[in-house]
Amino acid sequence: MSKSQSRSIAEASELLMGSETLNRRVVLATSATVAAAGFGANRLAGLAQESGDPLDDVEIAPVCMLAAEMTEGPYYLEGDLVRRDITEGKPGVPLLLKINVQDATACTPLANEAVDIWHCDAQGYYSGVASNNPGPDTDQSVANEVATQVFLRGVQMTDEEGNAEFVTIYPGWYTGRTVHIHMKVYVGGDAQEEYIGGNTAHVGQLFFDDAISDQVYSTAEAYGGRDNSQRTRNDSDNILGDHADEPGFMLALTPITEGSLDDGFIGTISLGVDPGAISNEAGGGGGGGQGGGRPGDGQGQPPSN
Repeated sequence: MSKSQSRSIAEASELLMGSETLNRRVVLATSATVAAAGFGANRLAGLAQESGDPLDDVEIAPVCMLAAEMTEGPYYLEGDLVRRDITEGKPGVPLLLKINVQDATACTPLANEAVDIWHCDAQGYYSGVASNNPGPDTDQSVANEVATQVFLRGVQMTDEEGNAEFVTIYPGWYTGRTVHIHMKVYVGGDAQEEYIGGNTAHVGQLFFDDAISDQVYSTAEAYGGRDNSQRTRNDSDNILGDHADEPGFMLALTPITEGSLDDGFIGTISLGVDPGAISNEAGGGGGGGQGGGRPGDGQGQPPSN
């Protein structure tokens, strides 16, 4: 295993705070652009002393256009923990994720509301569900083990600018779907250890550029051992469909270290939601949904969502 592949998420964050100026970007098809002026080593070192948060200096141009909804899918579980770091030690390329949410009806930041995300691990398994089927290489012993675990799931509250931040990994893939992260936006609930109550105003999914995924899967050890020719790509995904050119779906990715994918990415996106809406795609409010409520309870459906 290479030195960069063995870095922990925390070490990747430290690397970001001491890195050289990020002057090369991988910006994907999105209306959300990243403003990274002042991302030099001196500024980042100052941020480390002031707040210790490498995402503080990342700004996102807000998008007030209402984002189309997408299916909740079979792997949602109620009761996600309110936490920024959702990795639980899972191996993979670090992804520091910043999601900006705007009230599309007023074109203002949607502050103090909840963003819930969940996605599969580097080998295509979701935590807490018994119906995992990443592909022909599915290991039933692994599927049984992850059904009792909780990883790569979490909730964060938006700040006054509408931003929610997560520390996670670049997702893997599973049969029938392109690479993606599931998400919900809840309003009107209460953030304790878990997010309680409220309504689900938006259900969506976030997507990745195929060329970047190709490089990640071919170079990072955590994603190895799989036949990537069986992976569904964006233009063949029945959920993404024609939305690739719309705001609120494709992540903008910036390498933490120029020229190195293994060191990870900062991923950003902005989307507009209607906080007064109740999603037709949701299985419930902040405390409900398909898939059950605790690890091992979720039965799910075949992995087509």
